[in-house]
Amino acid sequence: MNFTKYVTYVLPGLLLSAGLSMPGKVLATGDGSSSVPPSPVAQPGALYLPSDNPLADLAATLDTARESDKLALVILGGNWCHDSRALASRLYEEPLSTTINEHYETLFVDVGYLQKGKEVITSLGIPVYYATPTLLIVDPVTGRVVNAQNRHQWSDAASISMAESVDYFRLFANTDLTIEQGEYETDVDLQQLLNQIDAFEQTQAERLYQAYEVLAPMLRAYKEGDKDAFSEDLWNEVRDFRYQVPVDLERLRSEARQRVAAGETGIKLIYPVYPAFSWDPS
Repeated sequence: MNFTKYVTYVLPGLLLSAGLSMPGKVLATGDGSSSVPPSPVAQPGALYLPSDNPLADLAATLDTARESDKLALVILGGNWCHDSRALASRLYEEPLSTTINEHYETLFVDVGYLQKGKEVITSLGIPVYYATPTLLIVDPVTGRVVNAQNRHQWSDAASISMAESVDYFRLFANTDLTIEQGEYETDVDLQQLLNQIDAFEQTQAERLYQAYEVLAPMLRAYKEGDKDAFSEDLWNEVRDFRYQVPVDLERLRSEARQRVAAGETGIKLIYPVYPAFSWDPS
């Protein structure tokens, strides 16, 4: 299997459908029961702990990675999220743990109930996290997120096999990652289009952060035991948006590359228009 092609084109489409899954019975307990989940500290992989200064934590991780000639692995998630905990647990299981220990310095970033994490991810040049967990592999020398094109695929981390996980992390640990960067730097027409797509994404990111502010108190109350606080309609409304935006962005970037490579000039991309959220002013 051509894993480079697999992680770039196949997994995002398959795995983004889960996204930041509805925090209902399956997500809460992992076994289909209806009980409120136990305290996060009692759950395997509950490594997303609050920090007084997450940016300082990030700087320290980048420094350590640079000094040890490793990549920085920054994972944004929450202890309430089944997939976030599943990913955290797997990193410490063999055979993946050997690859992680040899090639990565890891930082777990607590996003709280979706009201945190913005300062960390934006400091790395990424506008927003669409899912928990969101996994960023960072070159500590340049600060570049080298897995930016497929960072979303870990939204369904619990369903990704150990073999696929090992292949993914070995790929980035053992590949010259300057090739992709060269494409952006040498083709002016492509860079212009990608900049336009980035601006479009930034607009959607601001909408999503506003949506997280709406969801945060509801999610907190639900996870603290108030089952009546949860609105499935609101959650699904945001879920659909978070699912669709990354899919559209990947399509736009792929189209831009293909049309530039074909020698087309004066390219005008057609951007999607998303419906207003139910709480937006009419």
